[in-house]
Amino acid sequence: MKLSGRSVPLLILVLVSLNCTSKGSPESAIELTACQLEHAGLRAQCGKLEVPENRAEPDGRKIRLNIAVVPSHAQTPRPDPLFILVGGPGEAATDSGAMLARVFRDVRKERDIVLVDQRGTGESNLLRCTADVTAPLAERLKTEIDPDEIARCVRELDADPTHYTTPVAMDDLDAVRAALGYDKINLWGGSYGTRAALVYMRRYPEHVRRVILDGAAPTDIKLTVHVGRDAQRALDLTFDRCEADEDCQARFGDSRRSFESLHARLAATPEETTFLHPRTGEPQQLTIDDSTLSTAVRTILYAPLLVAVLPLALDRAEQGSWEPLFAALLTILDGIDHAVADGMFLSVVCAEDVSQITDQERADLADNFIGDTPVRVLVEACANWPHAKLPASYFEPIVESHPTMVLSGELDPVTPPSWGELVAGRLPNATHHVVKGIGHGVSAIPCATSAIAEFLDAAAPAEVVPACEAADAYPFLVNPAGSRP
Repeated sequence: MKLSGRSVPLLILVLVSLNCTSKGSPESAIELTACQLEHAGLRAQCGKLEVPENRAEPDGRKIRLNIAVVPSHAQTPRPDPLFILVGGPGEAATDSGAMLARVFRDVRKERDIVLVDQRGTGESNLLRCTADVTAPLAERLKTEIDPDEIARCVRELDADPTHYTTPVAMDDLDAVRAALGYDKINLWGGSYGTRAALVYMRRYPEHVRRVILDGAAPTDIKLTVHVGRDAQRALDLTFDRCEADEDCQARFGDSRRSFESLHARLAATPEETTFLHPRTGEPQQLTIDDSTLSTAVRTILYAPLLVAVLPLALDRAEQGSWEPLFAALLTILDGIDHAVADGMFLSVVCAEDVSQITDQERADLADNFIGDTPVRVLVEACANWPHAKLPASYFEPIVESHPTMVLSGELDPVTPPSWGELVAGRLPNATHHVVKGIGHGVSAIPCATSAIAEFLDAAAPAEVVPACEAADAYPFLVNPAGSRP
């Protein structure tokens, strides 16, 4: 299970030339030098901050946090920058967050944007067990956990995984804030990054000005438990839309029944297939069972543009042609595997989600197309992965009063609007906005980026409403040529 993997659209920005060594602010204690964020094509100012790996032992082993400040276009930026907290858990802010910094051009008119690779990601003592995104698809989709591989990874890591949790990372973030000389900061969190932002709000409320949460994932929600339920909801919405669309319904009939029939068929008798990799053209051999199908469909549900292909891909799969489905899957899977540090992912999820699952919750997981596989796999992995034991207070609801904009995608298969409503209902100065036709991640839509900039500047932030709350979903493809017969 991974909370994010989406790709953020690129928008053209005017880049600021940085040709000298400088400080992040007049009081900065971090030496920043000119750098290039290659993935986003952005120039920035980069530096490092040394922190204790174990914060209970400040004189013990140290790790270095990787930091990038993307400068404002203003000659004198406002004193409260925007810190970007990204998802996964396991994504690096200087990678996927840099793409978002490029999109947030309206924010950069007045404010710097700060990217900190959370400990265990990017260049902040990376915790990665596997890095081969060129492995055959069959190997990348396998669901069984090899305890020997987990043990090997733990031995080879230059880290104690028990110190790579959200609260420790937010202590790191505040150390960066202080070292850069900022008093109050604004936070943007996406997916798992919303949890990080909420934790920072609770631990350091005096240093928070305003907060944007895109795809809420609070501390008291066990992400793994709700994987199947939330994916089933997104899939049901997709089938409902197809049934209500005259062309989709005429072309595919009862797409829900067809999917259920295919799922049952593969559960009874897995099928062998060979297809060409859509990027490399190399033949891929794969045994497809119901779990393989479920993984592919759930992953595709992250991206509405690919969801538009789903009824067609499932129709082709039912006829024995798997290329459309796996071409769509690989479009997302390559990005996820590249972006997420799986060791850091396990350190967070094992301590903060899997550790809280009850036996009764595990027994109630079967009523969806995914079943208990994601939870079972993670429980097995966490049994062999060293992870922290967090106090009960960590899992209590967060109720801070900072002005907060909560964004949800109507079709989100992992952090649906119900979670956004839950979080916004607890925060006395929060507003919740659901964008129709959008899946996991709203902020990169142009009307949302402009609303975020307006929210940060507005005298009455609660009155800011994204103009795209009624956005339309992508039309379904009914044949390879397009959305019409």
